[in-house]
Amino acid sequence: MSTDDTPKTLTSIEKTLSIIEALWKLDGAGVTELADHLDMSKSTAHAHLATLARNGFVVSGDDQYELGLRFVNFGEYVKRSQSLYTVTQPVVEEVAEKTGERVFCMVEQHGLATALCVAAGDRSVQTDIRVGTHSYMHCSSSGKAILAHLPHPRVEEILDRWGLKQFTENTITDRERLYDELRAGRDRGYFFNREEYRTGVTAIGVPIVDDGDVRGAVSLSGPAMRLEGDWHQRDLPSRLLSAANAIEVDLSFNR
Repeated sequence: MSTDDTPKTLTSIEKTLSIIEALWKLDGAGVTELADHLDMSKSTAHAHLATLARNGFVVSGDDQYELGLRFVNFGEYVKRSQSLYTVTQPVVEEVAEKTGERVFCMVEQHGLATALCVAAGDRSVQTDIRVGTHSYMHCSSSGKAILAHLPHPRVEEILDRWGLKQFTENTITDRERLYDELRAGRDRGYFFNREEYRTGVTAIGVPIVDDGDVRGAVSLSGPAMRLEGDWHQRDLPSRLLSAANAIEVDLSFNR
């Protein structure tokens, strides 16, 4: 009797999903570009694209394929079905407006920090984090905020699966050092990303805790040259702590 508990997967579906994700990341692509990007034959790429197009999930024109608007229905449903989204979105928008920076609500899914909502202030810098984007948790302020409030076995499971990939010279790649960072953040109530994911960009994150369970984190990112001094060490953490508290109060009334 087989003792392998690994769930069986379907290669054809995995290829289709990789095509959908590639079209999203590439902002549309032709068959040749897509096949080269995914290292698959053009005939295979074309067959999957034709199937997606026939079912309304992609559209084509001028030899380019793009994701269709049918995905909007799914995306809106997923967002609206999350009670955290409806509570957090207006708070995130308010913090972004008052600070001028880019503000996020992140949640943990499959061991990665996933953007639930994003708002951009009038002087915010562009990032590669959009709604639905996944990122490593050890190098983000929101990821650290979530990790610090998860049960230790779950943290170990996440780190075993995803490791501590280095993105910049400031990325924490030692597990014990990361644990020290998580303990320090728990003590002060907020967490820093000190140019650990992208050089020149820093961030501050605060956990959202509801009835003892961490639901996610609210964070703010901006240029390191602007996020410094009291503004970075005191004012912004205070704003984010207030925002997280407002979200937690709303969640408590929506249980």
